[in-house]
Amino acid sequence: MKKRRDFIKAMGLSSAGLLIGGYNHLNAAVNEDKPATVREVRLACRQFAMLYFNFCKVIVDAVGEDGAYPLVQRAIFEQSLDRTDRARAKAEAQGLDFSRASFAKVNDLPFIGWSAWEPSMGGVRCPYAEVWLGYYDKYPWFKRFASLYCDVIDTTNVENFTRTTSHRITKNLLWGDPSCEREFFESEKVKQGIFTYGKRAT
Repeated sequence: MKKRRDFIKAMGLSSAGLLIGGYNHLNAAVNEDKPATVREVRLACRQFAMLYFNFCKVIVDAVGEDGAYPLVQRAIFEQSLDRTDRARAKAEAQGLDFSRASFAKVNDLPFIGWSAWEPSMGGVRCPYAEVWLGYYDKYPWFKRFASLYCDVIDTTNVENFTRTTSHRITKNLLWGDPSCEREFFESEKVKQGIFTYGKRAT
């Protein structure tokens, strides 16, 4: 315990600061080499994107494209519920409401991998799209599955977090658009617990 207190003191933090303000201290160090940080985050995103492709491929190989599609959709839906249940708990602990603005404060996505990207770095803004576009020529069936991820995860994120609002993607790098764009709208179905891509287990 004494070693832990000495470490915290050496870092210039209180115990509470380690939990609450420690991120700012560490973030300051990270920002000293922002381009390197962006590259590292995007490398991590690349691993996830490759995993998602291979996850889809194994299922497609096993049950065919049409059989795989609803299974992959369900897996993404469950991932989103898991993420946003945790985000709701975090928001509640911080005394936040369940608005889209609050979701931005508790979202677990490493946004620096997107927001700090510049064309000089090569590729495209979204690190997932950067990887997934590379599979299209050899695996044309993957076009459906790549954009499915975006649609299901982003739509379910906002639906499950807010329980009032839905979402649709209007432009997507994966469709050949120059950027990704979306719109949000109030949904009576979501207010009734009816989500676009599935329902919560009771």
